Amino acid sequence: MANTVIFKWNPAISSYSMLEHLQNIAREETDSDWSVWDHEHARRGDVFYMLKVGCGQTGIVMRGKLRSDPFPGEDWSRRGRKVYYADYRADFMINPDTFSILNSEALLDAIPGFDWEGGHSGVILEPEQADVLDRMWNAWLEENKGEFQARFELMERRKMWNDQLYLAQGLRKKLFGIS
Repeated sequence: MANTVIFKWNPAISSYSMLEHLQNIAREETDSDWSVWDHEHARRGDVFYMLKVGCGQTGIVMRGKLRSDPFPGEDWSRRGRKVYYADYRADFMINPDTFSILNSEALLDAIPGFDWEGGHSGVILEPEQADVLDRMWNAWLEENKGEFQARFELMERRKMWNDQLYLAQGLRKKLFGIS
């Protein structure tokens, strides 16, 4: 059974900036790596959710799957710590400054036994917590699919650059019934 890993991202202190996040959405660059605290238990194929923490709107800004088992690497913070990373591929990325997101307050209300405001990145949820998050995620996608579809239609009509939202083709098919 796959784990659910929560990556935590604070743009104010991370080596991954908000600008880089927006550029990745625009370029549809969905592959990268992220630090994994629970490296002894995370593995290729696990689901991840990236939680934006810190200032501004906080909550889920990315989702996808791990594409590798965790491996040791250089400390992103340059403090000399032993850090493990896993490669990932996102199937969803969103600009939290232009869309409503599945926010930290809702996550804290539904799953109170987890730190949704900070702490280590790459922490694995308990299976019951993961089930609650998956149900919340699917409901949130369904509730917001009209807004997503409107954004894609606007971008297509205006031939505008997209730094707002990325949905992998499979997720678009699922949400919009595209064949």
